[in-house]
Amino acid sequence: MDIGKIVDFFYSRFFWRVCVLLPLFIAAITYLRGVYRDKFTPSEELPYYDIQPRAVEDTLRVIIVGDSWAEFHTNLSGDTILERAARRISRPPVRSWTRGKGGALTKEIYHYMFESLEHEYEEYADRCTQELIESHPDYCVLFAGINDAIFQRSLEYYQENMRLMIRMLLHHGIRPVVMQIPMVDAAWAIDYKPYLHRTAHHLKARLVGTRQNTIPKYREALTEMLASTRLKDSVLYIPADRWDKKGGWDEAKYISDRVHLNMHGYHVLDSCIAAEILSDWTKRHASRRKASGPGKD
Repeated sequence: MDIGKIVDFFYSRFFWRVCVLLPLFIAAITYLRGVYRDKFTPSEELPYYDIQPRAVEDTLRVIIVGDSWAEFHTNLSGDTILERAARRISRPPVRSWTRGKGGALTKEIYHYMFESLEHEYEEYADRCTQELIESHPDYCVLFAGINDAIFQRSLEYYQENMRLMIRMLLHHGIRPVVMQIPMVDAAWAIDYKPYLHRTAHHLKARLVGTRQNTIPKYREALTEMLASTRLKDSVLYIPADRWDKKGGWDEAKYISDRVHLNMHGYHVLDSCIAAEILSDWTKRHASRRKASGPGKD
């Protein structure tokens, strides 16, 4: 063994480059794995918290949580639209409260359910929905999934986060209202972005194997999850064609970005939600009265 060559190797530039670059490479891979886990894997189930007893009143309490569809619902006075639509149908009266965050994925929407208005960052208060859940409403409408499709999260990501939200609401005795993802123009929404943003989006989609996922596939994934977990009968599921007969982007109901509804669109959507909730409540109320027997309620 040539000791001199060994000594020369340890003093060589190659050796020191390896000593410096290898730890940096390992650190980068570790960091990217953490980012991948955070961004592309579904949430773990979070511990439940206690909520107040449901108020004894002749009013159906409805909350709406989710992504920008919930946020726009607030900005366009959607709660008032829904309440007025319910008033035109029948009793009982309906009260509605909405809170949402633009761009939120299903994982984030689930986590927002565990964040209160006492958040350390005041600017995040508009997304925190724990307070709405703690008020113990009768129904919770979920506007969730559009961003999973646009930003190409896996079908399993969407399924698991939706399952967690539904389980959490059912645990608290709140009836989940699951909205089928509408046929927004997701491809146009991405193509409208700057070139570098589009390129990064398509590269990420290729890397995680979700490039071919389209909104119909997310729709199928949701119905499969509801069936396989036996949650189908525990939720109020509203297919998109109940309110969107055309089944796609319609300039009469959508704004120019082809993803968000305009005021008319929310009138159509909220009228449908109000009718579906009141119909569901009437059937469930009649079943409870029948089960309780004559003279009992």
